[in-house]
Amino acid sequence: MRLTLPLSLLLTAATPVWADMPAPQGHVLLTLGGAVTQTNLPPRDENDGGLLGYLEVQHNGGAAFDAAMLDQLEQVEITITYGPEDNQRDIAFSGPHLSEVMKAAGAEGKTAMPMAMDGYQAEIPWDSITAHQPIVATHADGAPMGIGGYGPTMIVFPPTDDADLAQEQSGQQVWALAYIGVQ
Repeated sequence: MRLTLPLSLLLTAATPVWADMPAPQGHVLLTLGGAVTQTNLPPRDENDGGLLGYLEVQHNGGAAFDAAMLDQLEQVEITITYGPEDNQRDIAFSGPHLSEVMKAAGAEGKTAMPMAMDGYQAEIPWDSITAHQPIVATHADGAPMGIGGYGPTMIVFPPTDDADLAQEQSGQQVWALAYIGVQ
């Protein structure tokens, strides 16, 4: 006797329960964890390795984005003067709005806690994200940002003439960004 299962049942059984969003097909550039509702990564704990293990990141399921997934979101370009004090220049950064990345991870209305590869972490409340529209830059002057420069991703705010706001945002403009905790 041969047992035949409907295709929908087979597909459901083959997809892990934590996979609410498509899995990345390429190298993961950015992971969101914490208060996210759309996930494609299993939970991780303090014993997991890699960069996020080094940074002591734990979550109950994360949203991982590769370059193609970030490129599928609407792309925005922001040109700012950036770089070391003795070598600043105008750089055209491009990538999706941080708000759209957070929405894709089911984190709309939450606070973003972007973390650099060296452990530096900032806090960006949702009202600031929607009011000032920073991007998750994946490219600088048209080229993908690699590790060792500002990449693999970077939070970039549009320029502002408000000196106090510019000072606040300079601490939130995290480069060498690989993880965003969501609260």
